Amino acid sequence: MIREFIINSYRGLNRLELKDLNKINVFAGPNNCGKTSILEAVILSGLFDDVDLLVDTLVSRYHGFSPEYFDSLFPIGAEPVICLKSRLDDAEKLLHTHLLYEKNQIINKDEETSKSMVFELRFLYGYDGINEEEDQDKFFVRFEEENNGYKVGMGKSPNNVLNLQIPCKFISFSRFNSSARLVRDIDQILDQNMRRELLEILKIFDDRIVNFEIVGKDRTIKLFRENQNIPLTLFDYGNGMYKAFFIATSALLAQDGILLVDEIEAGIHNKALKDFIGKLLQVCIKKNVQVFMTTYSLEAIDIVLSDCQYRLDDLAVYHIRNKEKKTLARRYSGKKLLNLRNEIGFDVR
Repeated sequence: MIREFIINSYRGLNRLELKDLNKINVFAGPNNCGKTSILEAVILSGLFDDVDLLVDTLVSRYHGFSPEYFDSLFPIGAEPVICLKSRLDDAEKLLHTHLLYEKNQIINKDEETSKSMVFELRFLYGYDGINEEEDQDKFFVRFEEENNGYKVGMGKSPNNVLNLQIPCKFISFSRFNSSARLVRDIDQILDQNMRRELLEILKIFDDRIVNFEIVGKDRTIKLFRENQNIPLTLFDYGNGMYKAFFIATSALLAQDGILLVDEIEAGIHNKALKDFIGKLLQVCIKKNVQVFMTTYSLEAIDIVLSDCQYRLDDLAVYHIRNKEKKTLARRYSGKKLLNLRNEIGFDVR
């Protein structure tokens, strides 16, 4: 688990300190306060050995590669450096992560008018008290414009100081069109014999579902219902089922790791939301998954409080707001927030 996370600078976040992080962490607050940015910063911390996750995080906001995105990661008019600090369970020292940004123009030698850009993020990290360069570690991610897209290059870590191999899954509403990633995740679910666990979650949305398969050359996900000969696709159910499939598979595959969910309530009907969040948290507790979720919904917060009423010590809720040049996080324990909701109807958003 991550026990402490400090974001000195990332997008609109400044000197944000998240102390006493718990098994289940909920981030609430007004629009544009930086809730989604917190989840992205966790991924950029260097704790996870997952290049695909890192690259997806860097491009997902724009549904693809965008040079403007890289400029928006850093404070306007400041040095292009992102500074993050994190502390894991039982760690005595903070891990320091610095992301350095460079933008270079490439001119094709054969055709002087043909120009493209390279955007490179260099990751440099080490623990408190490590000053010698050989005891630090670094790698880079390079994005190069290519036609209407981009290609990615990855530089290796020479020292491999961390080698933590912590599982991490990130779900945000803008990423649910990545059907290829969903199919790969389901393949892992089947390989790890977790079909029944996934079916239990899907039954929240349709209790007549008895099985699912990935069929055909295009690898389409088919859902089979009792007393019905013709299977359905996820698109027959709508966006709620599609999102549920994504989150459920991610939670199961994040065992002994971290699950990041942006806007947990988005796209899921109110009638299914309570059962879905409840089941999701059960899975995460069972699989030893630390949860970071954002929400705009007071109903979603109440559902989390209700489902965690017998394990309130596992819950922390943070109200995020920006004040001048500092981002503040007001922490509420599960027990305190439940009392405030019951006594005065306190709205933590």
